[in-house]
Amino acid sequence: MKNSTTSMEPRKQKRFHVDNSMYAVLEYKPALMGRIINISKAGFAVLYPGNGQRLTESSEVDIFRLDSAFYMEKIKIKTVSDFEIATERAFGFGKIRQRGMQFGEMKPIQMFQLNYFLQNYTLLE
Repeated sequence: MKNSTTSMEPRKQKRFHVDNSMYAVLEYKPALMGRIINISKAGFAVLYPGNGQRLTESSEVDIFRLDSAFYMEKIKIKTVSDFEIATERAFGFGKIRQRGMQFGEMKPIQMFQLNYFLQNYTLLE
């Protein structure tokens, strides 16, 4: 890929496909959301409008469904990749970026929520 921070090691966790209704709050003020494209027990990838620039580094995100059926807040994360992808019009913007994030330490309720999310809102890739 185009990013030097990604490694070519095989994934340790199964990656699951997510439908178009799953989003993450990437920045809180001003609010910026991205669409989750895949997820595992170790982390997830999200597409967001980039306008040619990277997001600032954040230490936590929220994950939610557009229909309000699921909301998981203040999840500790670490960014492992962030790169521009081919121009798409998915968000109405010309530049789209993809960011890969690794989950940090989770509270027991967050682990329960993540397992529930993986069982109920995903398909194995």
